[in-house]
Amino acid sequence: MSIIISILLFLVTISILVAVHEWGHFIVARSCGVKVLRFSIGFGKIIWSKRTQKGLEIAVSLIPLGGYVKFLDENEAAVPLEDRPYAFNRQSPFKRIAIVLAGPIFNFLFALFAFWIMLMIGVHTIKPIIAEVVPQSLAAKAGFVAQQRIVAINDTPVSSWQDIRLALYPELAEDKPVWVSVQGPSDVAPHSILVNLSGLRLNDDNIDILEDFGVFPFVLDIPAVIDQVEPKSPAAAVGLQKGDKIISINGQSIANWQALLEQITRLGGQTATLVILRHDTQETLSIQVGKRVDHQGETRGYLGIRAKTMILAPDLMFLKRYNPMAALAKAGQETWRMTALSFELLYEMIRGKLDLSGIAGPIGIAESAGSVAHSGLAAYLSFLALISIGLGVVNLLPIPVLDGGYLLYFLIEVARGKPLSDKAQLIGIKIGFTLLLCLLLFASYNDIMRLLQ
Repeated sequence: MSIIISILLFLVTISILVAVHEWGHFIVARSCGVKVLRFSIGFGKIIWSKRTQKGLEIAVSLIPLGGYVKFLDENEAAVPLEDRPYAFNRQSPFKRIAIVLAGPIFNFLFALFAFWIMLMIGVHTIKPIIAEVVPQSLAAKAGFVAQQRIVAINDTPVSSWQDIRLALYPELAEDKPVWVSVQGPSDVAPHSILVNLSGLRLNDDNIDILEDFGVFPFVLDIPAVIDQVEPKSPAAAVGLQKGDKIISINGQSIANWQALLEQITRLGGQTATLVILRHDTQETLSIQVGKRVDHQGETRGYLGIRAKTMILAPDLMFLKRYNPMAALAKAGQETWRMTALSFELLYEMIRGKLDLSGIAGPIGIAESAGSVAHSGLAAYLSFLALISIGLGVVNLLPIPVLDGGYLLYFLIEVARGKPLSDKAQLIGIKIGFTLLLCLLLFASYNDIMRLLQ
């Protein structure tokens, strides 16, 4: 049933965002005097269509991974003499630029709208209070202790763990230290700790920056129950599975996830004996604990497992809700911040500073859609906004077949005073299609690897 829900939510999510994107192209094209022949959700074979009184064909196509608006265009088919003024290719380069830019811009506007509604509904947020600092971790060496509340990153106020993640992600590719302001229960005022994030990277071995940083959110308890197993990890090699509860390591009883992490951290490269509980049956496993050298040059043990969903104490959460005007201002800030962050992370990926394993494809989006379905409308709106921003950013890439590719063609036309030759445009489209297909296959590969965990 959860798979069906994920698939349905994926279709709903993609349909909404594609409709918004293509509506941007459609409405601006109509305002520029271009005749629109078809508005399609999805591409490929048309499985349903309806024609309006003005001759516009509204269609649903077989492959639900995009959509398109088909304009009257002499480059695609013969156009009657009386209709030629309404053809796309007859418009000035500046009108065509406005039309191709409209799709991504509408995605950003939709994100603004979704964030606005979400902030008025209210968002349940976890207070960024540290429960546990992992021994020998970056946080421990920097001087962080339990009970401290993180209040700012580089003078930027933070009020949730998500704020902290978003503030730290752009710093991963930098070699300069970060100031983290904290305040303990007995502190009169916050004080700042200088942290060097050099060497910290977001990749398959470091899915959550907080975990590698070495802090755990304040929670009632984190049971030592496996929720995810990384492929090709020590845990995967001995057959550890989702749902396994680790009872002891080398005879040492394990009360919770923090205790498990402390034991594993110091056993790097050694053989350990695990006692696990699987389907109410105890099993004993011998495992070779992996080891990694952290950014401080010290060796730490790891198994390649992630914790079961944490149970949060109600008093450690609060509902952030805004009035319409304050929500609109905050939504604008959030849209700008997430758009800038998306471009920055994309740039760092191109530079090779960030691992490409974080790229998600259709399966990853479907899985995420299914997860947020259980978190309420506000969470789903936030998810829609983030995916819409991602769609807008990707479409601005200067790759032919994407809006950014056509924008590049039209800018070259403005600079040259004449368009590129048909042959040059066709070559660009073939290259662009190949790149896009490779990106889709790579993202789908990442999705499958995550599922195999």
